[in-house]
Amino acid sequence: MPRLPRLFALVLLAVSGCTELRGCATSEPEPVQALAAPDAGVPDASTPGVASPPLEARYAKEWLVIVHSSSTPGEGSGVLGALKATGLPVAPVRLSTNAFKDLRPCLEVVVAKVFETRAEAEGFREQLSRAGVEAYVKNAGPLEPERERKDATCRADAEAHAARAEALNRRTVPRFVESHVGRTFMLLGEGTTSVALEPVDVRRSVWMAPIDADPTGLFVKGETVDLYGVAGLVQAGCAVKGFAWINRGVPHFGYFQQEPPPEAPGCGRPWAFAELDCAVAPDAVAFALPAGTKAPVFFAAGEGPPEEVLAAEVRALRRSERFAALRSEGSIQAEQVQERLSEEVKSFRYASGATHAVFTVARFRTGEGNSMCGGDYNQQVTRAVVLGPGGAERTLTAKALVGEDVVGVLDLEGDGEVELLVQESWPARAVRLLHEDGSELAGAVVENCDCGC
Repeated sequence: MPRLPRLFALVLLAVSGCTELRGCATSEPEPVQALAAPDAGVPDASTPGVASPPLEARYAKEWLVIVHSSSTPGEGSGVLGALKATGLPVAPVRLSTNAFKDLRPCLEVVVAKVFETRAEAEGFREQLSRAGVEAYVKNAGPLEPERERKDATCRADAEAHAARAEALNRRTVPRFVESHVGRTFMLLGEGTTSVALEPVDVRRSVWMAPIDADPTGLFVKGETVDLYGVAGLVQAGCAVKGFAWINRGVPHFGYFQQEPPPEAPGCGRPWAFAELDCAVAPDAVAFALPAGTKAPVFFAAGEGPPEEVLAAEVRALRRSERFAALRSEGSIQAEQVQERLSEEVKSFRYASGATHAVFTVARFRTGEGNSMCGGDYNQQVTRAVVLGPGGAERTLTAKALVGEDVVGVLDLEGDGEVELLVQESWPARAVRLLHEDGSELAGAVVENCDCGC
């Protein structure tokens, strides 16, 4: 299958106004409005846009009262007017979460005011709530020492988003399938709509609106697709029986505590889906191909080369520069907090005939491994190889691949190269189908607007 050129993805980003990282996504941001003047006791943060790095330092380790968060810069202009209308002494500012170690990356937050203690911040949040403005409290944590790395990761995510949306313009691309309120939906593509969405579950975490036809123009009612899971065919001949816009973004936790319940989604944007007449489990990883497409070759999990081969892969991982660097870094941090650095090495293997895919993962932890909220150390390095007949071996070059996230291995196109089914939980829920080099063939990401701890 053809792959989207990197240059074209960058052009898409430039068109979308995402040439600079500000927790960016690929949709057109709202105009950034000037923020209300802050109190005299709070540093001046009223300049439109994301605060400059020197200013961000003033918010490190402070308690933030957040009234809006999004991966799209410039959103939340409506809440600024609502803040002003409260008459409370607010000091609003936009901040990139990439600047802070303890916040979820790739978001822009609108902060109403900052405090030194959680009690003060919670008290002000309650005042806002009584005035009709919902907010939540987070501690920013220290400044992020690897800010540039986070920025680069977010830019790469934005490129992947653009490529993913473009890839969905082809009928033959694998399309991930999701289950919502007992119904099965196949992802069609990203778009814009003025149709009002309605909540379909009690928590109001999923919002939906039926539509008469596929807005992408690729499918019609009655067409059939075949569903595949992590191990092979799940069900053949699933028919398209309808279409819908669905928003399933994950809002901040305070969204679910609002009274009365919110009247609009708290995060994300609508995507077009086709409803299918067959069922999948709510937590299943499954994708669809047009009916009649040649079936992929799936590798069997838990099968693979003998133990001596696995042991050789473990030794190769231990000799790697990355392994040594993480062990050294973790040992230093463990000594600083007077804890033991735990080291765990696991192997995950898959086989198809005489071809084997082996993922060897080393993870270093202190404490419970809660690196986001507890300040623990938690890092991993993966060595991924494909072993063929006669001792042939090739190393997969997918950067930042977490072997524990691989849930399936297959040869989608019958070309002898493997594709990886990957399921991720951080920083957002995502399922991806990756080529050997790590480029994304297909994916579905659920946007997450909660800032973490």
